[in-house]
Amino acid sequence: MENVLDLLVKIQGFDYEVEETRARLAQIPHEIEKLEKQIKAQEQELTEQETRIQELKKDYKLKEIEIADNEDKMNKLNAQTFAVKTNEEYRAILNEVDFLKKKNGEIEDSMLALLEEEEKLKNSIGTIRNAAKEYITKKKEKINELKKEGESALEKQTNAQNNFENSFATLPDDLKELYNRIAKVRDKAVCLISDNTCTGCYANLTHQFLNELKKRNKILLCDNCGRILVYTPPSK
Repeated sequence: MENVLDLLVKIQGFDYEVEETRARLAQIPHEIEKLEKQIKAQEQELTEQETRIQELKKDYKLKEIEIADNEDKMNKLNAQTFAVKTNEEYRAILNEVDFLKKKNGEIEDSMLALLEEEEKLKNSIGTIRNAAKEYITKKKEKINELKKEGESALEKQTNAQNNFENSFATLPDDLKELYNRIAKVRDKAVCLISDNTCTGCYANLTHQFLNELKKRNKILLCDNCGRILVYTPPSK
């Protein structure tokens, strides 16, 4: 019976290892997906910074064209002053010229702001690129680590499953049935004893029951949770 009890402990260990690796294998894809999203977000942020520089240059060029158009209009209006016949027409032309001058002044102010923003981005883009590269590299390294961990966990799960099945097959049929019945309703079917308590439900065991367990000559179940209890001598 002692050999059977020790075998039950091993079987529970293999069973737990299978479940543990299965749970980890289920987590890894989600962790990889999260890292990939973080990489994509970082790449997008860098692209937005680089695109902004191009947009600033484009906006600056458009404002240059707008100023040139306004200056052309002012030149034409100034030429018209020599042909006007009334003071009202003359004042109207001067007002329009003043409006265009004021508008060009506002455009020049906005152009200055564009230049300042572009200069600021140009000075920082190198730092931003390096930081993004380092960030992405670390995330990719973590992804590779997770993929390797997944491969290792899969191999570990396979070995544990094989060990479980091979060991479980050697149990008597009644113990197989008992193990499966308990495992269906509990996270584990077999528990060791620690400090006179069941390590499954942490119920205190009576001295009489503990003495029966120490004999290791029969299958005993926890009165509280129904799990198979096994006493392991210090020598083991």
